[in-house]
Amino acid sequence: MYPRLLVLLLGFLITANSMATTLPLPSLERQEAFKVITIEGEDIPVALGSELKDLSLAAIVDNVMEPVPFQIDQYNEGGGIYFEGWDIPLAGNIHSFDAADKLLFLYKDAGPRRTARDVYDGEVLAEIMLEDAAGVARFVYLVKGSRLRSDEQYVRYSSELGFVETDFYQMRYNPGNHLKWDDFQATNFVGERPLDSMKLRLNMGVVTSLVPLELNNDDLVAIPKGEHIGPIRTTTQLDLTMYYLEVPIMHLSMQVHHYPKSVMYDVRGVIPEFRRMLMDKPYLNMSLDANRLLGSTVRMANGPKEPGIVDGSISAIEEQMRKTSFTPDNNWFWVSTLRNLDVVAFLNYLGDFNEPVSPYIQDDLDKEDPPEVFLGQLPNLGYTIHSFPKQGFMGLVVSIYFDEGMSGEPEVFTKQLRTAPEIQVRPTQVSTWAPR
Repeated sequence: MYPRLLVLLLGFLITANSMATTLPLPSLERQEAFKVITIEGEDIPVALGSELKDLSLAAIVDNVMEPVPFQIDQYNEGGGIYFEGWDIPLAGNIHSFDAADKLLFLYKDAGPRRTARDVYDGEVLAEIMLEDAAGVARFVYLVKGSRLRSDEQYVRYSSELGFVETDFYQMRYNPGNHLKWDDFQATNFVGERPLDSMKLRLNMGVVTSLVPLELNNDDLVAIPKGEHIGPIRTTTQLDLTMYYLEVPIMHLSMQVHHYPKSVMYDVRGVIPEFRRMLMDKPYLNMSLDANRLLGSTVRMANGPKEPGIVDGSISAIEEQMRKTSFTPDNNWFWVSTLRNLDVVAFLNYLGDFNEPVSPYIQDDLDKEDPPEVFLGQLPNLGYTIHSFPKQGFMGLVVSIYFDEGMSGEPEVFTKQLRTAPEIQVRPTQVSTWAPR
């Protein structure tokens, strides 16, 4: 009788332990699930020097260790993604995983913690734990020498067509100038094309303010020079040239990053001192022009709590927004179409570039602002940078996020969008720690 009881007890313990390891994790909020997690190579020392082709990522999926989508991007010495043949050299070795490289994957692909019973092809180098504010831990595993790879592509890209597609949005760029959009669609948006174009306006005097000049998307031309296509992020390297009377007057480096639910424009360069001397009181408008999003609500950082309503004219609330000051660390815009599309934008400066910035707000039924596809500015929202550095480096990043509908207060979710979970990386052979 005792052996039978012992067998039953062991069976119960094994079953209980199995159930404990297969309990589902709580679902991530929609805004969190497709967040891109980025880990610096220097934070995974156990993998440094490994051949890039030998590394992959895995996680527990439905109680089985499975490969999950990932990519490793290599960076140049200037802090941008490396492109062969571009001006800035690679920070590391082209074939190996280096301290400057970055590992990318999606938060939602992290799963429960692996146990000793979860066998896998290859050598598991490191356990990566992601812990959210509630203390819930999720795990992925960096593997060396596995033959297994996920075939999931969260971002699809055709360089020939200038076409980007994710499950949430689709964009088509003008092949002669990637600062012009030939099309933009949001997958679940109720209505026609919601966004018209991204607009740049550089205003300045030539030598003095008595000779005013405005350059727009027809004069600021971004030509693709290379692309990195990955399942998590696709990056296009562009040569951004400013033309005056069809004569090139300045070149800048521009990288466009496409993620599953966002787009990022990264512009960097050095303004030659003699060119800067010719620019009198320059200022730059960068904005996103929407297509008849009537009834949409608009909020902004540091602005009134009451939203502005897109109705074809500037209201008292929108006028108050125009007079609101942005700060370098608090400059978001939020537009809710109330039709299964919200758009959130941020501006970041790079390096010592830290010029005054204010909101740019247009709400007009009939105003023309070419180049554009649709008449009207309904709305046209963005940023005005009021001066340029007199010399040296200039760098800025505009980030645009898309969602079917943000939940909660914007003061909270705008921080959440840009805040990673707590990340810990440990070599698996010495990993005896547990989440708090």
